[in-house]
Amino acid sequence: MSAVETPAVLLRSHDYGDSSRILRFYTRDHGLVSVVARGVRGKSGKGATTLASFASGQLIVYMKAHRDLHTMKDFHCTALRSGLATDMLRFAAAAAAGEVVLVHAEQEPQPAVFDAMQDALDTLETAPSAELPGTALAALWTIIEAFGFAPQLDPCVRCGTSIVDAQVARFDFAAGGLRCEACAQDAAGPRVGPGARAQLALLLNGRVPAGLTHTRQHLGLVSDFIAYHLATKPLKSLKFLGGMLPADSVATGA
Repeated sequence: MSAVETPAVLLRSHDYGDSSRILRFYTRDHGLVSVVARGVRGKSGKGATTLASFASGQLIVYMKAHRDLHTMKDFHCTALRSGLATDMLRFAAAAAAGEVVLVHAEQEPQPAVFDAMQDALDTLETAPSAELPGTALAALWTIIEAFGFAPQLDPCVRCGTSIVDAQVARFDFAAGGLRCEACAQDAAGPRVGPGARAQLALLLNGRVPAGLTHTRQHLGLVSDFIAYHLATKPLKSLKFLGGMLPADSVATGA
């Protein structure tokens, strides 16, 4: 059994036995990897403190084929991201992004997802406070896009005609995108007006729209999209994140 080394980000951990931990890393070369880190709870100093949620670095692990739990040899932290813990909204957004990866990723490499996760965490740590709601939404959408599930905003997913600026479209979760006004009558998804569509297009590209509005409605849309395409039920971390976002007084389709 030889050791392998791969870039990795720590997404979740829990205690195991009297002195060890089970750590779940998302890695660039091996997808999701669960390891047991023996004796780390009895240690102090730099080596122990770098095993923090959302830290990135080089993971060295003894891997066995056909095993779900492997043995960690070492973790060389290159980005601790301690700034995420200084703000509840930053941490909640990071936790939501991490849970999306945990519920959908497999033990297969998806470098685009790894890069999107890394970029999301870096941006969440450094974004100005005023831009955090939009940064959180952009982080979720860019990870979804990296998985290959980005919604189609134009043309209409049913008839294929272009959705013009003045139309109020409606989301069709099963089809993975928007229906135009003519095709929207029997669609059960939320209404999405021109302003919300423009904001959503920017968020899908990882950009925070100027004067972003309706953040809770935007989160409801991305949460429902994740539940339909990437998970089997709404994620608890997204509900918690919703409580951190500013309240809106106008519906998304307005």
